[in-house]
Amino acid sequence: DMRYENPLYLAEEAAALDLLSDGRVALGVSRGSPETALRGYEAFGYTGSSDPRGADIARDHFARFWAAINGEKVVDADPRMAPPGRLSIEPRSATLPEHIWWGSGSRDSAVWAGRMGLNMMTSTPPTSATAAAGRTRSASSTTCARRSARPMPTPRTGSSSSSWPTTRSCPPTRSC
Repeated sequence: DMRYENPLYLAEEAAALDLLSDGRVALGVSRGSPETALRGYEAFGYTGSSDPRGADIARDHFARFWAAINGEKVVDADPRMAPPGRLSIEPRSATLPEHIWWGSGSRDSAVWAGRMGLNMMTSTPPTSATAAAGRTRSASSTTCARRSARPMPTPRTGSSSSSWPTTRSCPPTRSC
């Protein structure tokens, strides 16, 4: 949930993990799902959102994260400690951008992921009543992402579906 992340810290940690794992990281990020906390990201110090869901904060955080993992200089150097200019994060993993997956919950988000050249993951709802509609939405989002994708490198797409086996006829959240 990029609304809650420090993008430069995440970039450094993800790069270190990608290097330590010999390029085997697969990191999923997104705006985040609907939550029970009202503007919960503000409790983490991220204020100023014009969107009650915090989508603008998530996109801003992702833009800084993406710039950082792609080697852009993201912070001013202290002239007392380094030559004047800007600094990039360290360590840097050249393969990390290929391992980032954007979690898409809408067609607009899928199109955006495609235009950014990101891998895109979507999922279907876990309830049987909405699963068929979710699979249709997921397939539609995947198609949108692929059609919007930049030509090189070709982003990957994926879809997941959740299921929870139960041994009771009554959901655990209710008493029967």
